[in-house]
Amino acid sequence: MTAAPVVAVVLVTHNSARVLETSMRSIEQQTQPPAIRIAIDDSSSDETVQLLERNHFDIERSTSTSRDLSTRISHNFLQGMRAATRAGADIVVIGDHDDVWHPQRIEHQVRLLDEHPQMAIVASDGFLIDEHDAAVPGTIRQTFPVPEGFMTWRRSKQLAYALRHSIATGGACAIRPGNLQDWTVPFGWLHDRWWSLESLRRGQLLIDAKPVIDYRVSDSQQVGLDPKDQNHSRRWVAAKVVALPSTSRRVVQLSRLLRK
Repeated sequence: MTAAPVVAVVLVTHNSARVLETSMRSIEQQTQPPAIRIAIDDSSSDETVQLLERNHFDIERSTSTSRDLSTRISHNFLQGMRAATRAGADIVVIGDHDDVWHPQRIEHQVRLLDEHPQMAIVASDGFLIDEHDAAVPGTIRQTFPVPEGFMTWRRSKQLAYALRHSIATGGACAIRPGNLQDWTVPFGWLHDRWWSLESLRRGQLLIDAKPVIDYRVSDSQQVGLDPKDQNHSRRWVAAKVVALPSTSRRVVQLSRLLRK
């Protein structure tokens, strides 16, 4: 009989105390509780660290020295992935500090990865909520659609689509670290954008239609938007999900990725 996989939760935090309590409760209420809880805290000056400690998280201080925000976030999540692997995790469920996990999130995503042992990442969907926990119309996947039948497309066609569209959001992903040799993220990229391309290139990205979180969008994630205008949910989420980088350096990085 195959042993059950060891599951870790990895969060990245920065002055998150105001919203973290709700996320903590949703993790505590999982039908399949995680064996390992890791948080990478990036210079919090509020009660974040104490709140994580009360919820039995092992806390590492961020080691990133990057001043580029996307790169720093990626460094933090990569640090968390490596910490989870050292602790013996077979599957890592990553999350944003302000999202709310549905009770069966871990159980559902672990089951999918068990059913598809060749996959490195399962990318699920999520409902949208605002900073007051009120529903926002739509879902992550409705905001950034993945075409019907995407998983049956030729690899080259999948990549051509994924290079133009975000198809995986880190806060709704679960990862099998052992299935992808190199998790390093190039400068300027967010972790979920790069990891989804890398795993898709290898045929190791599973797109899942089930919402597993309530994905929070708030004033701080918008630029020039009226937060009361619910019709702008696409741009609300677009402010939190990175589109395809376009600098010349990143074009070179993509070219190298496609030549691997």
